Amino acid sequence: MKVKFIVSTFSLLITLMICQNLIAQNSVLVNFGSSNCNSIVPSFSMIKNPLGALPSVVAGCDFSQQVPNYSFVFIAYNPKNNQLYIADNRTGIETKIWQLNIGLPGNINCPAAIPLLPTYSYSYISNNFEFDNNGDLWSFSNYNSSTGQCNIDKFDVATGNVISTKTLQFPAGNFPTIIASGDLTILPNGRMFACLGNGTCRLYEITNYNSPGGIATATYLQTLPKVCYGIAYLNGIIEVTGADFNGTCYYYDYNIATNILGAEKSFQNAQSPIDNSSFTPSVGSTKRLLSATKINSNTADLVYEVYEENLGNVILNNVNVTDDLGAAFGATNVSNVSVAFVAGSNAAGLILNPAYNGTTVTSILNAAQNLPNNILSDRNYFFKLEIKCRVTNLNASTTYFNSAIAKGDIGGNNIASLVTVADSSNNGDSTVIDPNKNGNAGDVGENIPTPFVFGLLPVKFINVDALLINKSTAVIKWQVATPTVNAAVFEIEFSKDARSWAAAGVLVIDNANRGNYQFSHSDVPAGNLYYRIKQTDNDGTFVYSKIVLLHNKTNDGGYIIYPNPANNYIAISAGYNAAGKAEIELYDATGRKLLGKKMTASTEEINTAQYPKGAYLLKIFYDGNIITHKVIILH
Repeated sequence: MKVKFIVSTFSLLITLMICQNLIAQNSVLVNFGSSNCNSIVPSFSMIKNPLGALPSVVAGCDFSQQVPNYSFVFIAYNPKNNQLYIADNRTGIETKIWQLNIGLPGNINCPAAIPLLPTYSYSYISNNFEFDNNGDLWSFSNYNSSTGQCNIDKFDVATGNVISTKTLQFPAGNFPTIIASGDLTILPNGRMFACLGNGTCRLYEITNYNSPGGIATATYLQTLPKVCYGIAYLNGIIEVTGADFNGTCYYYDYNIATNILGAEKSFQNAQSPIDNSSFTPSVGSTKRLLSATKINSNTADLVYEVYEENLGNVILNNVNVTDDLGAAFGATNVSNVSVAFVAGSNAAGLILNPAYNGTTVTSILNAAQNLPNNILSDRNYFFKLEIKCRVTNLNASTTYFNSAIAKGDIGGNNIASLVTVADSSNNGDSTVIDPNKNGNAGDVGENIPTPFVFGLLPVKFINVDALLINKSTAVIKWQVATPTVNAAVFEIEFSKDARSWAAAGVLVIDNANRGNYQFSHSDVPAGNLYYRIKQTDNDGTFVYSKIVLLHNKTNDGGYIIYPNPANNYIAISAGYNAAGKAEIELYDATGRKLLGKKMTASTEEINTAQYPKGAYLLKIFYDGNIITHKVIILH
């Protein structure tokens, strides 16, 4: 039967309002320079709505008592502790660092009193620096303009000790003139960009800087029309800033999704920009239809999954998600509404709003709750919900669209500094929250409402199971309700973390009355695996089964030890299932225990600089198992 698709007018109106008004993101630009484009008196400021028509200074802070001018001074925001760090390395022989509390995640303010003396002082000289979302601090050093290579260092902000370093290669024909002039920025999802060079400033993306082995690579993107000194990430946009020191201060915006560099604009609020960082509140949401069960000729029971994630680098205050089922189906047609967190997906400890009914009360969470940003192996920066409801008076030829709206803000109760963010859900699971990986979930095509067609109900999964029959083969079995009308294929998918999925195989549905299926997955990866089944109809609509876990224990537990041979450090890396559950011990060749510590993150590093060269034993204790690795230390 040919089905005519009709979008309900009310639902379409709501969808258009959502896409036009609620997906806009906002950031706070942190500028170190001067409050006046014609001045060199050093200060730093927090600028709200920096790319909007009316940017405003939330707080302007004088720094003239600490440094004589703004030359060779950098600023960076640390998402791990919500504080600012200002580095002065004008002497060329030492770096002075001030650590400043500016009120986040509550009100944004200048510190009550900035100490004259720095918090830290050491001999390591940073050429630009920026924190990633894990609180790790990155900088450049030792540039060779002939080879186009420098070091990219991860260093300890408290001591100046270099924790790890890699060679960074710039592309032939586009070497920066120097690395001391410019800036770098790191997105909350880990992507790094840098604008470097004196006279000519080139924009690069830096890849492979934070992974074991190999060298880091700089991909050339653009040459800026003028020399630039600062760079900051602002929800999908990179702002690159500069000044000619003759009364002209400017910036360019670079769209990460389109790779388009904007025209020159006057720098915000007539300030002078020398170095930049940013607070980037950002939220994303997805929604998918898990199942639909036909009750009678015009009634169905629906189960939706809603996923919300803090995509930014700052804690979100007043986080919530709204879902107006009445807007999609008509308030009088919605009943039996219930909502619950998916097991294991509420590490933030959020509390549901018991009054939520999907019609007159659409806020799913209680008010005044916070959602952390993603730090190391923490699992508290997202949550996942299942919403169940019964809908009646359904029309078989109508497509019903529905969206969830994620919300949050920073700035506490200070209205002058309040920055609000929101996102309309994208149709699908958590993997489609930000498909282009630019850190902004509100781009075109990333806010597709979730459809439901009563006339084309998807296959209903009754049971799914996964079994390990030998060390390298898994069998996935599932049962569905019959007949499987309009059904085309089953796609078997697997994952190591239940977030990033890969295809294991496809089965064609050629018998509508067949209810039981199984699939053999050969050469399965080591470690525990998750499986799910995606069923796709002939018209392209699809539904997922529940996710099942296959316990596949291995002798090494999935732990990776590198580098080996080691010089100044050894890193122990594991999947998140093992993170935080292991004890590490290091022994010398005589059996003497040198070190014992607990893994507190997915990757743990041991400083080996103080140990003489030779052979050592590294033991990892996890889940009642012991792994022993021989490690060679060479200096």
